[in-house]
Amino acid sequence: MRVSIIIVSYNTKDLTLQALQSLFNSFSPDSSLKHAAEIIVVDNNSSDGSDSAIQKLAQTLTLPVRVIKNPKNTGFAEANNRAITEAKGEVIVLLNSDTLTQPGAIDQLYKTLTDPDNEHLGILAATLKNPDGSLQPQGGATPNLWTLANHLLLLDDIPILGKLLPSTQHTGLRAQAATKKLQPQGWVAATAVAIKRAVIEEIGMLDENIFMYGEDVELCLRANHHHWLVAIEPEAEVVHLQAASSNKQNALLGELLGYKYIWAKHMPLWQRPVINLIISLGVRLRWWIFATIGRTEQARLYRHLSSKV
Repeated sequence: MRVSIIIVSYNTKDLTLQALQSLFNSFSPDSSLKHAAEIIVVDNNSSDGSDSAIQKLAQTLTLPVRVIKNPKNTGFAEANNRAITEAKGEVIVLLNSDTLTQPGAIDQLYKTLTDPDNEHLGILAATLKNPDGSLQPQGGATPNLWTLANHLLLLDDIPILGKLLPSTQHTGLRAQAATKKLQPQGWVAATAVAIKRAVIEEIGMLDENIFMYGEDVELCLRANHHHWLVAIEPEAEVVHLQAASSNKQNALLGELLGYKYIWAKHMPLWQRPVINLIISLGVRLRWWIFATIGRTEQARLYRHLSSKV
């Protein structure tokens, strides 16, 4: 088995079925992985009939599909880890349930990741696209006080200067430009990402102390510490619908709390009050900006977050 593809589903029945069908269709008849790939779906105790619907679709596909039913919603990291322990592939692909895999994407990820010339490349993300075909930014620089401050204090959005500042989020002025070359990153999103089994064996699986959001940043940080390279593959495209079963408030809160956890786990003790200050200032800065320009809903969101972080 060359590739194990893992999808975690939680009350996203229709999206998961779409993701599975697009994944199956992405393999051409002459794909080298057509008969060397497995799909593992972990259902986090959905209540929308996902389990039976996935089982029914699986019977129509020629790729092996296995469903693991969790008795409760254990979170993104734990669900993926459960599948990883049962996966047989030399490359593990994590794929969100709200994705549409484009033709040849998995083949290209596998080819690049296992190329002997890329011996030190350990984590490789697909290029994410919006439904309209535009580029969807992802990833960023390795987290440290400087890169996080540039991101949260909006320094990376300053015209001209912002493009020169490393940031933990490659969005806005820092968004990656379209290119045909492999794009090195400090971290990449777990939306559609291939990981060498050797990386997992060396650094461990996803951190289950993170329920959702930030587990990809933390995993890539550990990979960096072990001298594995992280990159985006421009020739492998996956459409990300951004329609999963969580809302914006939960996503933002999870991201910020994820940074706090990463600092508590990996960074010097003296940095913790500094990171708390950066996060607090960043949230309040956005609250003030959105209130000033009349974007009431966003201002209310960050006002709420200011009491949580």
